[in-house]
Order: sequence, then C-alpha cells, then structure tokens
Amino acid sequence: MDEESDGMKYVCYHTVHAEGDMGRMEIQSTRFEKGCMQVAASLKLPSKPKLLWVHGWGMSSSVWRHLAAMLPEFEHRYVSYADASTVAELLAAVRRPFEDEPEGEWHAIGWSMGGMLLLELLAEWREASDIGLNKAWEQDQGQEQERKQRQEQEQEQEQEQEQEQEQEQEQVQVQVHEQKQEKELESHREQEQMLEPMEEQVQNQVHEQERKQEQEQVQEQKQEHERGIGRTGCMGDYVAAVRLPVVRSVILTGTTLRFIDDTGQAGWPDRVVRRMRRRLAQAAPADTLRAFAECIPAAAERASAESCRWLLEHTAALGQDITPAGLDAGLAYLQQADLERAWARLTDAPDGPRLYWLHGANDSVCPLAAQQRAQATCGHARFVVLPHAGHAPFATQTAQWLHHIRMWCSASSKGSLFDDFQMEQGGGA
Repeated sequence: MDEESDGMKYVCYHTVHAEGDMGRMEIQSTRFEKGCMQVAASLKLPSKPKLLWVHGWGMSSSVWRHLAAMLPEFEHRYVSYADASTVAELLAAVRRPFEDEPEGEWHAIGWSMGGMLLLELLAEWREASDIGLNKAWEQDQGQEQERKQRQEQEQEQEQEQEQEQEQEQEQVQVQVHEQKQEKELESHREQEQMLEPMEEQVQNQVHEQERKQEQEQVQEQKQEHERGIGRTGCMGDYVAAVRLPVVRSVILTGTTLRFIDDTGQAGWPDRVVRRMRRRLAQAAPADTLRAFAECIPAAAERASAESCRWLLEHTAALGQDITPAGLDAGLAYLQQADLERAWARLTDAPDGPRLYWLHGANDSVCPLAAQQRAQATCGHARFVVLPHAGHAPFATQTAQWLHHIRMWCSASSKGSLFDDFQMEQGGGA
C-alpha cells in the first residue's frame, strides 16, 4: 500500500473509514442531501422565455404542436379562437395570453391572419404607450402650471398683506405724530412714557412680520425642494405605468399587411372573400374550409401525401376550435385590415420587438409580393424567402424553418444588434 500513489491511499482510507463507521456516513449523507435541497429551494432558476403561437384563419392551434416539441428551450402558449365571434374578440384572444402572464420574456409567432392580429395588437400597445406617456407628461405639465399659478397667487397675497401692513404702520406713525402734537404742552417725561409703549409696539409688529416672512420663505424652499425630488425620474414612472409585456421578437410567416388586393398580385380580390362569406352564411362552412385548405400548399407540395394528411389533420374543428361566427369575423377582418401604419409604427420603434418575416416563395394565399411591399416600407426588420414553399413552410420545410426560428429567438434574447446575424434572401440557413 505504501507504494501506491497518494490518491489511491486517500481512496483506500475513506473506503476503510466508510466500512468502519457506515452509520455516521449515512447521517452525513442525509444531512448533505437535505442541505442541497434547501440550497436549491432558495435559488430561483431563470424561467424559460415564453413562445406564443398564433395560427391563421380556418386552422387550429394543433398545427404548432409538433413544432413546439422540437423547441424545448421555450415555454409554449397557444391562442384559441373558440370563443371569438367578432373581430374584437379575435384580437382579445391574441391579447389574453399576454395579460394572463404579463411577467417574463415573450416571443411570438404569427401565421397568416394570426400574424396580422399580432401586428395590430402590438401596434395598439405601442400607441397606448405613447399616448399614456404623453398624457402623463401633460398631466405633470398641468400640475406644474397650477403650482406656478398658486405660487403667483400666494406672492400677490403676500404683497397685498405687506402693503396693508405698511399702511397700518403709516397710520400708527400718523397717530403717534398727532398724539405728539396734542401732548406738546405736557412734560417731556410724560410724552416719553406715552410714546415708548407705542413705538415698542410698532417695532414688535415689524419684527413679527419679518419673522413670519422668513418662516414662509424657508417653508416654500423646502416644498420646492420636495417637489423637485418628486419630479426627478418622472418619465421612468410614466413608462412603468404604461409598460408593455416584454416581447423580444415576433416571427411572421405567410402573412400580409393587407389581405385584399383586387389585382391579385399581393392578395385576394375582395369578391373572393365576399363569396366565401356567402357560402358560410349558407350553412356550408365545412366546404368553405376545405376549399381554402387546398390553397395552402404550393403546386409542387400538393402532390405530397404528407401535405394532404397535414391539411386534413389540422383544418379547424368547427364548434371546438372556432365557430361559424368566428370564421365570418375572420373573413371580415381580412377584408378591412390595413396594417401599413401599424407596421410603420412598429418598425420605426427602436425599443420595439425584433421583427422577422419568413415567407414561402410560392405562397398563393399571401403572395410573395405582400412581403416585398412590407419590405419596401420597413425600418428595423429582417426578411427571408423560403424557395418552393407555399403558405405553410413550417409544415413543408420544417427543419429549415425551425433553424431560422432558433437563430432569431436566440439573438433576440441576447439583445444583439443583429449585425452578425446575416440572412440571405432565398432562405440560406
């Protein structure tokens, strides 16, 4: 044993010790495990960022389930349109997950109409934030103006009081002078005895007035100092009052800023959507959904048995994922929505979420021209085109689509300026 290394001696020693005193080792082990549990309980491990999935018209949230399973680095949340029967309720359905869990870091993925709803919601929050800041600032300015007016009124009152006091003092002096004249025949001693108390009274009044003025000045300076402290950092308080959920990034896929385009180049003619609404009203929602679902794959993708299975599996289940009224509300929204101003507001905001737009080159629901129009007017955003993909590239080019999602969300969480995040048009990974 002496020829063994020091490390081996150490191991052997502890082996013998453990065999000789197993009971004490078990107690120590138990205490160690309890200590580890207490330490672990006291530590708050950082929570995963949340990823909100917002699906499009006529489909269900089940389109995302297989994708969410491939992104374990997120906590996944889904939007449900099951209770929505108006446009306002569709927007409320997208807003609800954020309101239910306002804390923590968010990312969001919006597909087709879901991307439009997501953009509109974020633009509403941005506008509400700006209005809230302006109102709060205007309120503070109004309060400051009122404070100045009160201060001016107080100064005017003080001046009036000073004038009144001066007049009283003059009257007292006049009375003293008159009394002196009346008492000229009296002895000098008697005159002094009569005048001394009055002069002392006048001096006391003057001293008292000066003392009050000094106290008022000190109090006013103290209040002004406190008001100055209260206004320090006031803009930060306003930001806290209208603070938005922390949405680090938004990924748009197969979406548009305006669905209606009568030329058919960047969207669908309005007459087509009107016809779909008529069919819904004629109690044929299943047929309308089936006809729409057939437009989702690109021509090359329709021949794939996998794409056909995907369409049948994820078409919205009426009465469970959405109601006929909800479908009609969605079509009404597609007819009226124009998000160019919302897009400009979001892309011009330096502190807004990072925007990433993935689009299929052969998308027939939201043609590629829709992305190109948005790209021509954007500020801070990234655009990628996936070759040969239709309206649902996450289903037909899943691996490549997920690669882009991971890269973008990771860069957004790190707060990168994305200078090193180079994406090529054409979908290069």
